[in-house]
Amino acid sequence: MESQEVIDAFRQQLDQVSARGVDQLQVSALRNYLNALERDAGTSQESRRQKHEGMLAHYAAQSQHSIAMLNAVLEAGKSALHALLIINGGAVIALLGVLSNLAGKDSGATFASMLALPLLLFGVGVLSGAIGFSFRYFSQACYSESEDENDKYHKRGHVFRYLAIASVFVGFSAFGYAMYGAYQAVICGFTP
Repeated sequence: MESQEVIDAFRQQLDQVSARGVDQLQVSALRNYLNALERDAGTSQESRRQKHEGMLAHYAAQSQHSIAMLNAVLEAGKSALHALLIINGGAVIALLGVLSNLAGKDSGATFASMLALPLLLFGVGVLSGAIGFSFRYFSQACYSESEDENDKYHKRGHVFRYLAIASVFVGFSAFGYAMYGAYQAVICGFTP
């Protein structure tokens, strides 16, 4: 019950008591008191409205912050996937160039065979980047279909996001291991 309704009901009861002839109460003082309550009720209603508007503004600011952070995370993930594709793709191209140069030389067969695993791992890195982009796409599609944080689309979005992160980790790990393998091939197997 709103405060104005309480005041109106109290006034009706006061009128009923006055109509019975009970004058022991100071009705005029009580009416003055009710008028003061009514003014305070209007003030408290304004205060509640302002408090509600403040909470809405705070919620809107939090929502905007969450959206901005999600966009930043998505862009950072996109940049990591681009970097993964560029460095692994560049390494594949470089190794293919070396292997094509060694193809015509008899002494390069051993060295070329030692570069096969690094070449495969660089290719795995490129594939991981491509798969990561797919997972990123699926996560964004699920998030766009999501209505709240507890529905199935939101949960699937999380799964695809973590799979995209895992593919980046696999791709960079493959790159690091391939770099080490190429280094070992150059140190141990290269005989001009």
